[in-house]
Amino acid sequence: MMNKKSLKKSTILGISIMAIGIISLFLTNKYIVKMTQSPEYGVTDLYLYMDFEDVQELYSRDPLEDEKMRANVRVSSGDKSLKPVELRFRGHSTLYLPKKSFNLKFEKGQQFLFGSNRMNLLASYSDPTLMREKIAMDMFKDLGLLAPKSEYFNLYINDIYEGLYIHTERIDENLLKNAKLNEKGTLVRDCFTTNLHKDEIDRGSVFGYDIASVEDPETLLIENFEFRGKPDWKKVIELSKWVYDTPAGEDYYNGFKERFELDGFVDWLAIHLLIGDIDAFADDHWLYIDHEDPNAKWRIIPWDKDLSFGITYRPDEYVDNDYFAYEYNIYKHGYRGNDLIAKFLETSQLREILFDRMDYLMSQVFTLEYFEAKTKVLEKNIGKSANTMPGEKSLVLNKQNHHGELGNRKFNIEALLDFVELRYAYLSREMKPIEERVYASTVDLSEYSEGDTVLFTDSKGWTIAKLKLDKIKNPGEITISVGLKKDMKGINRIWSVMPKDTNVSGDLTLYYRNEVYVFGRENWYETKEAIGDQWQLSMGHYEDGDIKFLNSRVNPYSNKVTAKVNIDKMQKFVISY
Repeated sequence: MMNKKSLKKSTILGISIMAIGIISLFLTNKYIVKMTQSPEYGVTDLYLYMDFEDVQELYSRDPLEDEKMRANVRVSSGDKSLKPVELRFRGHSTLYLPKKSFNLKFEKGQQFLFGSNRMNLLASYSDPTLMREKIAMDMFKDLGLLAPKSEYFNLYINDIYEGLYIHTERIDENLLKNAKLNEKGTLVRDCFTTNLHKDEIDRGSVFGYDIASVEDPETLLIENFEFRGKPDWKKVIELSKWVYDTPAGEDYYNGFKERFELDGFVDWLAIHLLIGDIDAFADDHWLYIDHEDPNAKWRIIPWDKDLSFGITYRPDEYVDNDYFAYEYNIYKHGYRGNDLIAKFLETSQLREILFDRMDYLMSQVFTLEYFEAKTKVLEKNIGKSANTMPGEKSLVLNKQNHHGELGNRKFNIEALLDFVELRYAYLSREMKPIEERVYASTVDLSEYSEGDTVLFTDSKGWTIAKLKLDKIKNPGEITISVGLKKDMKGINRIWSVMPKDTNVSGDLTLYYRNEVYVFGRENWYETKEAIGDQWQLSMGHYEDGDIKFLNSRVNPYSNKVTAKVNIDKMQKFVISY
């Protein structure tokens, strides 16, 4: 557990986050973009000027329209020359969200784009913190992995502020060149999740498909892969055949080591499991190999981290919703038919390497303190931009900087940090199962000191409660369980706190479920709303049908309520109005 005394001095990697900013551009025919540095909060301002009719066309045409519009761009306030560009909206499902993402193409590579001639401006609309994509990509970079760079930009269209954006470096030959790799190597992206042969190939990845059964496998790959330059398709076909033909186990372990840079792949997979990115294993990654080097091995590159740190899809709610999710099973969720990863997890030797690495990363590298430091620095850099409200001179085309209720940034950021804490507890149970009841957990407080945080996590990895210890008069044991209370307003459950030879006090946090049942869990809140009236919830002592409400703090984004308590005897708590 990351909060025990033995981990209090855990190493924090990459806390020194440099000010985020520098670089930018933007758009069409009579577009003029000027870029200025905003040193007070580390975001680059990007000004776009466009004829009214062109703006209307861009925002009124079908979002799936991919015909590029011509533009002119000025990339700095001091540069009077205009740079011609082409632009369009970018994305798939996100194309229908209110805040649009953009793709820009220059005639030649630009220094401020790390030498690339492309710019991806990501709206991050589904993320109220506007931090998740940046933090996730930073994690890969902090481990020295091959990954795109990312930077923040304020976008102004005709002098009206239209939101905070993240530019994520395009994965292409230029990225390889910057990483001192052979830019002519094979760089491919498996896009079978949207393949052209759905009637015949109903799967999210080529890895696990019998590609040898296809008369022309190279054409199949060209039609259903994104790629750069001239890939060596024989290399991709060989890898696909090997994955299909090789069962999990000793042969897969040896073959994987022969074909992949194992350390980099393990770190890539570990980070995705840590951040709960369920979308990464189908098409949100790239594969690279220097096919001109006979000793080269495959490398994997991360891409598109918008669904991470608790952001989740819910039926009828779409991606942009306030539901909070961290229980993505290591084995069951998100592999999207990708047997390259599924067989990795089924192979005990590889799984042991992965779990050892995840333990190390959680306790020594990507600690809760790491994320607290990241969010603190990022908020200093982007808070002013992210807090901008709609008005006459702001957010006219895009309407809102992000999904969700405005003015709750501290709660949104807290939910991101809560995700890390609860996700790690969940993963610990998955990697090291325990014999204990569901919805019940016992903790020996002799392992903790005043100031420590204790998580009560059940055998399935769901955290029932958290106790931040202020005073310990007698450590002992505490068992917390939760059961049904049908007639209770608010949350229809009751929490039983049962101490054994214990007298402690501190901040008790109770977690409740507010989920869509189709995902196999439950909603304990009285309606199906993600947030609704949950701001009015309070924790209370429950005895003989009476509730004595405590001075409470609620965060519906994390499904939790907190209050100060003293635990020296058996008590029952409820969350109600």
